[in-house]
Amino acid sequence: MRKVLLFLCISFSVLNFSQNIKGDIENQFREYSVLIENKNFDKALDKYGNEDYFKIFPKEQVVALMNQMFNSQDVEVKIYQPQELVIGEEIIKQNNNSFLKLTYRQNLDMKFNVPGVKPEKLLSALRSEFGPNQVSYDESTRVFEIKTVKETIANSSDLKNWKFTVIEKKQIPILIQFIPESLLRSIN
Repeated sequence: MRKVLLFLCISFSVLNFSQNIKGDIENQFREYSVLIENKNFDKALDKYGNEDYFKIFPKEQVVALMNQMFNSQDVEVKIYQPQELVIGEEIIKQNNNSFLKLTYRQNLDMKFNVPGVKPEKLLSALRSEFGPNQVSYDESTRVFEIKTVKETIANSSDLKNWKFTVIEKKQIPILIQFIPESLLRSIN
């Protein structure tokens, strides 16, 4: 009987610890996403950006690129909050850090203000980038609606303060320098 009670106590402790970690990750990721949605890139990356990423891609350059991309007169971009957030079960330890994978759906709207560019060409280009069923075009508003499935790696040295790296397949050969290969191999 004692063994059963001990097993139950340990199981509940592990489950509770895991739920606390997932709750922290979700809350911090949502705060990070709100900062990005509000185009507060400096604060988002200061608080939630992966320091190892910035050793390769300097933060100032990343912020400048994000500002250029999301504040251009040629393209209006509206980012929506992530939906259907799924946090992986397995914590992987590497170099005094803990890593978990997050998967979520995120929508964005794009409106191009470039004279002479035909919507059909843009639609074709966006569909080749995001997938044929992931992009639609609303002629009345001239807005491209894009549905994406994103994967992000959360990492922490203390299991309390989490940093996020949004994974782009093209960057995987570089990201493997500081993110466990097993997590990157499972990227869709």
